[in-house]
Amino acid sequence: MDLIETGRPQLILDEERCKRNINRMASKAKKHNLQFRPHFKTHQSLEIGNWFREAGVEAITVSSVDMASYFASDGWNDITIAFPFYPGQISALTKLENTAQLRLFINKKDQISVLSENLLKPFHVIIEIDPGFGRSGVHFNEHDQIDEIINECKSNALANFHGFYIHDGRTYQCKGKKDILDHIEPVINVLNTLKKEYPDSYCIMGDTPSCSVLEDFESIDVITPGNFVFYDWMQVKIGSCTIDDVALYCQVPIAQRLVNTNKAILHCGAVHLSKDSILMNGQRCFGQAVEFTNTKIKTIDNLFINSLSQEHGIIIGNIHDMTTNSVMICPIHSCLTANLHSHYLSTDGKIIEKRILS
Repeated sequence: MDLIETGRPQLILDEERCKRNINRMASKAKKHNLQFRPHFKTHQSLEIGNWFREAGVEAITVSSVDMASYFASDGWNDITIAFPFYPGQISALTKLENTAQLRLFINKKDQISVLSENLLKPFHVIIEIDPGFGRSGVHFNEHDQIDEIINECKSNALANFHGFYIHDGRTYQCKGKKDILDHIEPVINVLNTLKKEYPDSYCIMGDTPSCSVLEDFESIDVITPGNFVFYDWMQVKIGSCTIDDVALYCQVPIAQRLVNTNKAILHCGAVHLSKDSILMNGQRCFGQAVEFTNTKIKTIDNLFINSLSQEHGIIIGNIHDMTTNSVMICPIHSCLTANLHSHYLSTDGKIIEKRILS
């Protein structure tokens, strides 16, 4: 594509690659007889949501009640809120239940009583399982707590126990397909055990690396990945995808070239990319420079953002490879980068609206 010179950083979305990612994951779910409830926190766009509809998707996952309301306004009526329930959600949930079937993350049996006292319609209960990552959920060894929640559902007129969910963030530290498979094996073992103990439950997996590389899903019934819609530089380095699968880039202006030091100052800081980074050859990388055409994406080797402040980015390497007034950056984490911008610009110049702030 011809770079569109702007005075500020601009998110560039390749619609063709994005739809290709959506259709590939939807086809994979169908091939393995999995329910596909993609996480919409990555793109946060009604228009992109409709691209999922075109691929046959009927149910979605979100990370907040506000995000659920945003997508419910466009007719999505089967929504999983993949964040632990807390009482502050009640007011918004009482409105949301009028337009959507809710699937909620419950970690304590008392939360079911709180919900049933305030909601009027049935809701599904999902127990988030902590496989040892330590982020949130019920630890997989806490059998008594799991039984208490399920038994509470059985005695409650509104609560329907749906199943178990695991998002194991340890796969985001992997390097290569084999490493992902090695890391996810214990998680699958946990889900296999839960499936044996509770055969009527649904087992749900949520992380993009696992859903991208697995070909044997065993006891898993539902997948809810989100990042795959765009992918990013982290996913390339993990081994979830190739650079040609990445659909989202940030085009940033070059403000100053420091030729003698092989550095340049970019108008591109943490408020445009986020502070996420990865290590490359012992150096911190906040974004990888690429050459971008409609048919091919190629990394510019040894040219990457090495430092970020709020508005400034320092890119290091052979800056002579940057021959225009801006440079295309493959973001480290597309979910966070997308959340910082008010819209996308397609490769043919179309504005694609989205929401911000999850």
